[in-house]
This record gives sequence, structure tokens and C-alpha cells, in this order.
Amino acid sequence: MEISYAFIVIAVVVVIVLAKTATVVPQQSAFVIENLGKYSRTLQAGFHILIPFVERVAYRHSLKEIAIDSARSNSTAPSRRAARSTPMS
Repeated sequence: MEISYAFIVIAVVVVIVLAKTATVVPQQSAFVIENLGKYSRTLQAGFHILIPFVERVAYRHSLKEIAIDSARSNSTAPSRRAARSTPMS
């Protein structure tokens, strides 16, 4: 019985280490990697291998464009438009 519990614990530890090692960065994303708490590099889209328990993903940044609504504005200033509309004498 003791051997089976030890085997289960070791198997769980191996799975955790493998899960922390392999990192897949999706398209339109960038991951910031810290090495022992200090900035190391930025990962672009793709499959990457990290050193478990030493390197970690500190930030996941989305590179998707965001549409922002803005108030309608004229391309010319009101003073220039008023000056053009007055007839020349």
C-alpha cells in the first residue's frame, strides 16, 4: 500500500512539473516572463518551454485592436469655416 501512495504522489508531481514547463501563447497575445521575479523576456505566439519553478508567466497581454467610439468632429476649425463662408467685398 505504501508504494502505491508514493507512486501516486510522484505521478502528481511529474504532471505538475510538465504542466508548468510547456506554455502555448495564443495568436494576438504576448506573455511576459519573469525569471526569479525579474523580467526575462516577452514570448510571442507559439509553443515555448519554461524552466519550472524558476520562470513564470507574469503578465498576459492581448494584442487585439480595440475599436473606440468618439464624438463626431469636423476636420476644420469653426473659425476657418466661418471665415470662408463670408462673401468677399
